[in-house]
Amino acid sequence: MDYSNEFPDCLVLKIEEYDATTKKLDASVFIFFDTKDFKYIIRGQRSTEEMESCTFSFSCEHEQELLNFIRFIVCKKNLWTYILYNYDNLPLKSNEVTYEFLKEHENKKYELSGYNKQKYSFENLQRNIRMVKNVFNYYN
Repeated sequence: MDYSNEFPDCLVLKIEEYDATTKKLDASVFIFFDTKDFKYIIRGQRSTEEMESCTFSFSCEHEQELLNFIRFIVCKKNLWTYILYNYDNLPLKSNEVTYEFLKEHENKKYELSGYNKQKYSFENLQRNIRMVKNVFNYYN
């Protein structure tokens, strides 16, 4: 298989926000680190039973900016699910990695672990974000 146009191996963290009262999904974000441009990328969408919003993107170079953005868009009072994926089919250009692409290719075969409906913890969030940046395998 020719991987010249794809990342050979890349961790992607998915955070799902669940309403603390109803336990229903409120938002989903995928987070990965672009090792070529040295920046964090977020692809996300807010979804409730009443509506499905447009997708959104965010990118930044610094961990603190990323943490601030996530804490702004995901309510700390709600429940957080963390799912860590190892994608082997991401396009090399991060602007080609869309929310739809990540959602469409979301599969148990890429899943490394998941922690369902946890209470918010800044330490957990920060640790998970650091893992995404610091773990990358060029030699799949």
